[in-house]
Amino acid sequence: MFNFEAGGDLKDWPPNVPGKPTQVAVFGTEHTQRGKCCEILWMGKFPDLQKAMYWGAKKELEAIRKRGFYMASRVIWQHDLTPEEAVATVYRQMEPQMESVMKAWKKGEDPDAALRAGPEGPMKPIDYSKPRDYLVEIEIPDEDPADRT
Repeated sequence: MFNFEAGGDLKDWPPNVPGKPTQVAVFGTEHTQRGKCCEILWMGKFPDLQKAMYWGAKKELEAIRKRGFYMASRVIWQHDLTPEEAVATVYRQMEPQMESVMKAWKKGEDPDAALRAGPEGPMKPIDYSKPRDYLVEIEIPDEDPADRT
């Protein structure tokens, strides 16, 4: 089984900048029992970009670990959109890529390779060799999830 992480920037959105009030919405896109979906799970407003990014990353992990999602995402924005509008816009633009990734993953193929092969869109695999702010999670093989703290 593969772990997969990608990021995406919407070219027609203003860039997010530090020190500015920021909104974030976390949404699930592939549920273990319900399949493909676009379900907003959490929304928040923060006084700064970094706090919104960190909170959103933690909630993505919670969606996968505790809410039964194979795939979840977050959208972070600093302009005038409702959370529903922001999520719908991101989902619509990234949906073809998410479908490609999920098909590959379900077949046991590498989701990164599927993303690189197309279709075109804003999602790009994370390049861990480039410095960025990350939330790092370490999983121990064969660890019982109940033992996690």
